[in-house]
Amino acid sequence: MEDATAPVRSRPTIPGRLRAVIAAASISSIGDGAWTAAVPLAAAAVTRDPLAVSLVSAAALLPWLVVSPLAGALVDRWPHRLTLIAADSIRGLTVALIALLVLVDEISVPVLAVGAFIVMAGAVFHGAAAQSVVADLTDHDADLRHRVNGSVSAAETAGASLIGPPAGSASFVLAPWLPFVADAVSFIGSAALLRAVPKQPPTTDEVTAPRESLRSAIWSGMTWLARHRQLRTLALLTGAANFTTTMVYALLVLYATGSDGLGLRDRDYGLLIAALAIGGIIGGPLSPRLLRRLDFHRAVIIAMSVRVLLWPLLALTSSAVVAGAALAVAGFASSVVTVSVVSARQHFTPRDMLGRVVTTFRTLGNGAGPLGALFGGIVASKWGIDACFWTAGGLMAICLVVASRTVLRRSSATK
Repeated sequence: MEDATAPVRSRPTIPGRLRAVIAAASISSIGDGAWTAAVPLAAAAVTRDPLAVSLVSAAALLPWLVVSPLAGALVDRWPHRLTLIAADSIRGLTVALIALLVLVDEISVPVLAVGAFIVMAGAVFHGAAAQSVVADLTDHDADLRHRVNGSVSAAETAGASLIGPPAGSASFVLAPWLPFVADAVSFIGSAALLRAVPKQPPTTDEVTAPRESLRSAIWSGMTWLARHRQLRTLALLTGAANFTTTMVYALLVLYATGSDGLGLRDRDYGLLIAALAIGGIIGGPLSPRLLRRLDFHRAVIIAMSVRVLLWPLLALTSSAVVAGAALAVAGFASSVVTVSVVSARQHFTPRDMLGRVVTTFRTLGNGAGPLGALFGGIVASKWGIDACFWTAGGLMAICLVVASRTVLRRSSATK
C-alpha cells in the first residue's frame, strides 16, 4: 500500500508562477478578515437574537451543501485560471453592493445572509480551482506542494485572522460600510494578480475523451471519494470538526461582546479573532515539517484532539487573554488540518478528477458547518452560550473516540 508520507530530499524554491497564487491569497484574505469581523457586527447591530445571528453564519456555509457538487464538475471542465479570476471578480462586485446597502442604511439580516451565500459560493469555485492549479504547477513534487499549501495557509491566516479582523472591526466603528469596501477592493486586486498564473493547455485525454454529463461527472467524483478509504475518513473527520467549530464561531461575537461573556468593545472583537492567527501563521510553515514525520491521518487526529479541550475552556473563562490564547492554539490546529487534508487530496486524487473530489470532500467536511451553526444557535437560545461551547467539546470528543482507533490502525498499516 502506498505510504501517505512522501520522501523529502531538499527544500525546494517556490517558482514565480506559484508566487502569484500565494500573493493573490494574501491580498484577498485581508479583505476576507475585514468581512469576517464586519458581517457579524453588522448582524448584531440589527438584532441581538442568537438564532438570527447564527443564520448569517449558516447562510455563509450553505454553499458547501448546495453549490459544491456542481462546482467541482464545472471546475474540472473549465480553465482553472479563468475560473479563479471570475470567482474573485463576482465576489468583489457582490461585496461592493453590500457596502452600498450599508452606506444607505438599507442593510438587514436577510440581505447579509444572501450576500454571505454568494461570497461563499464564489469561494467554493475559487478553492477547487486554486487547488487544481497548485497540483498542476507542482506536478509530482510532494515537498514543493506541501510548501505551497503551507505558504497559502499562512498567508490566508495572516490576512483573514491577524490583519483583516482588527482593521475590519475598527473601520466598522468609524464607518460601517468601510470594511466591505476594503473586501471588494481586495477581491479585484486578487483577480488582477491571478492573471500572472500561466494558462494550462488541455491534456490529450481531455481533448479526446468523450464529455460526460454533469450528473455523471458529479456522481463519479462522489463514488471515487466514497471508495477511497483514506480520503473518505479524512472527510468525515473534517465534517465532525467543522460542525463543532462552527457551533462556537457562529456565536463568538455574542460571547466576546456580551456582558455575560468577555465584555469586549466592538473594536476589540477583531483582536480576539486575530488571536487565531498567532497559531495559524506558525502552523502553516510548520505543517510540511510535521508531514515529513507523520502521515496525514495522524497529523489530523492530533490536531483535532486539541479542540476537545479548547471549547470548554472558553466556557470556563471570562478572561480575554485566556480566550485569546485558546483561539491561538485553535488556529495552529486548524492550519495543520488544512495543510494535511489539502495535500492528501492532491496526493491521492487523479488530476482530471481533482475538482470534483475537492468539492465532494468539502461538501462532506464543510457542509456540516451550516448545521453546526444552526445547532449552536438553538442550544444557546435554550441553555446559553456556555452550554453550546461545552456541547461542542463533548461532541468532538465522542467523534474522536469513535474514529481514532480505526484511523490510527489504518494509518499504521500503510507503513
